[in-house]
Amino acid sequence: MNETKKIRIVTLKDLWDLLVRRIVVMVLAAVIAAGAFFVVDMATYDPQYSSTATLYILRQNGSGDTSSGEAANELSLALRLVYDCNYFLKSRTVLNTVIEDLGLDMTYKQLYSRITTTNPSNTRVLEITVQGDTPEQAKAIVDRICDIGPSKIEEAMGFSQVNLYEYGTLPEGPSNSPNILSCGVVGIVAAVLVYAAYFLVFLLDDRIRTNEDIERELGLSVLAEIPDLNGSSRSPYAYYRGSKKTTMKKRP
Repeated sequence: MNETKKIRIVTLKDLWDLLVRRIVVMVLAAVIAAGAFFVVDMATYDPQYSSTATLYILRQNGSGDTSSGEAANELSLALRLVYDCNYFLKSRTVLNTVIEDLGLDMTYKQLYSRITTTNPSNTRVLEITVQGDTPEQAKAIVDRICDIGPSKIEEAMGFSQVNLYEYGTLPEGPSNSPNILSCGVVGIVAAVLVYAAYFLVFLLDDRIRTNEDIERELGLSVLAEIPDLNGSSRSPYAYYRGSKKTTMKKRP
């Protein structure tokens, strides 16, 4: 006996109908998930404040006109010195001194993680940014690093031409903010997961509801449909079409 393999074909109409039927549940799930994420995010939100100071690496020779080749060599040397200065400014010697001077309740690693240094392309400028729990703390830390750093660099490298260009500014507001965008992403993900769950149920549901289901699953043709007047049909082939409940009669 040859068995016919039954393959269920899912059409775009099936997907759209499923979406329309479950759109309210999906929206509700998205709102609940996004709201819950927002509440948790606000409860754990820790505002941080950033202050940035600027150091400038001067030329090693006193000044005077130099050829283009000498100027290029000086710039290349200065750029290499920027990397060295960056290392020394975040060294244990400098940061532990800053912690002691300001009486900070943090370790070297904790302070190190709050410091970011940047070197704008093709410049001898070194920008130091510090994050603090308060605007005053952020400014005090970055200013103290700039006060101590050049002298420590001079002691280590014998290079005394690291100059302070500007102290850190007092931040007017937090540098971080609640992650509002993530709330939307969480809501969308929740809606997609709900739809995926309903779609999986739809695929696994092998109950017979339509004429097409009978022909595909049982290999029978529907000859007629008998209205269910009392609405109490217990037929395994009972189904809804519009607002009128009907039962199907299969060919003997």
